[in-house]
Amino acid sequence: MQYLHKCKHYLSKDIKMWKNLALGSLILWLLTLGATGYFFINGSTDKSDDGRLSVSLKKDERNHILREMRQLLSGVQVILEALTTNDLKVVEKTASSLGMRSAADVNPALIAKLPLEFKSIGMSVHERFDEIAQNIHSGKMNKEQVLHEVSDIMLTCVGCHEAYRLDEVRE
Repeated sequence: MQYLHKCKHYLSKDIKMWKNLALGSLILWLLTLGATGYFFINGSTDKSDDGRLSVSLKKDERNHILREMRQLLSGVQVILEALTTNDLKVVEKTASSLGMRSAADVNPALIAKLPLEFKSIGMSVHERFDEIAQNIHSGKMNKEQVLHEVSDIMLTCVGCHEAYRLDEVRE
């Protein structure tokens, strides 16, 4: 009988220890999830002296984003030039090249550093170019509609550049 009492005592201690361990693990997991969620939403940002939100990136990360922005701008120029001659095949091909496919190879560590709104704006621009390409291909979009849509995309770009700046952090 005394043996059963000792077993119950040790089992009670073991159960209490495992409950505490489980509770501690749960709390640690929730804190990690919260910190990851906060970082995913806010990215690596700070308020800059010019009123925009400064996104802190390593040199190669900053260069990657700036290169992508230059590709978008060059693509818009090609689209506008093609529209002057009503060459919708070139517009379709160029818009498709600026779509989501062009954003597929971005490093997840870089994505994590970008604030959620910045990511959303960037992805929406790529999606809209895909839509332009699809709508031209299916005959649902004419020259004037493309011009209107590209103008609207450019307003999105201007708004983003007014809200954010990319700053290089020294490693």
